[in-house]
Amino acid sequence: MVSKGRHQNSDVASALDRAKRAGCTVAPDKNGHRWGWVVCCSCGARLAVSGTPKIPGNEAKKIDRFVREHQH
Repeated sequence: MVSKGRHQNSDVASALDRAKRAGCTVAPDKNGHRWGWVVCCSCGARLAVSGTPKIPGNEAKKIDRFVREHQH
């Protein structure tokens, strides 16, 4: 069982942990297929995180790319 606020896929969960350590806010939302958001604290940009990604590794890469692009 996955704890509340944690993504069910380990690759995506690890990417979300890295985003938190980089200073982004991770907000679980559970709306349809969307699991939640990664929000840049500096500029307010946000990235939707899928709860059921077709390829979880690609979803994790998308999160990592967002974090790299928003390190101010």
